[in-house]
Amino acid sequence: MDGVVDDDDGEFEQLTAAQVLERLEESWVNERLAPYLLESQQEVVDCLLEQCTMAEENSSQISPFAADIQRLELQRIRYVVTDYVRTRLKKIERHAEYALEEEKKKVDENITYLSPAEFVFAREFHRNTQNHLQETALKHMPQAFQSLNQEKSMVHPNLNTFIFFKVKEDCDDVLIDPQETSVSLSKDEIHISKYHPISPLLDQSKIRLV
Repeated sequence: MDGVVDDDDGEFEQLTAAQVLERLEESWVNERLAPYLLESQQEVVDCLLEQCTMAEENSSQISPFAADIQRLELQRIRYVVTDYVRTRLKKIERHAEYALEEEKKKVDENITYLSPAEFVFAREFHRNTQNHLQETALKHMPQAFQSLNQEKSMVHPNLNTFIFFKVKEDCDDVLIDPQETSVSLSKDEIHISKYHPISPLLDQSKIRLV
């Protein structure tokens, strides 16, 4: 089974089932280790779920033993998909207002940090949270304290947290620390760094988190 997903340039890319799964597994690990949302891989998730459905529908055409092995593999894939989505939703709940503001300021339309469904979820979650805060607390306070400063009340992710990463391809002139000179990163090297300086390399799939 093959799958078709969007590549980084917004064009369609033909991938085998194994390549689709490998891409999602890497995105899953990166998402779990990154302090903030990474680029949405919704096309990969949809493609993989479609392939799982097709495999289940065709399971009657293979031997019972092979069907049992396939069922175990499909359960593993669905776990990865579920945990990937759950991890992203937890981040959205923690930083809903920040995520919505970042979407407004987004410059590169080819990079989507929130899928359409996630954007709706973030907007509704933030709206409901604000309404709950207003009804249960703010409206019972003196007039001067019934509004919040958006910038001060917004929960920002800690983009300066330290992370480990492995280099997937050679990278030149990488500025890991603004106080130091740029460095070259060689394939298969493992480094520790603050997240923010190397996040562009992660978006470009030149590194992966470990």
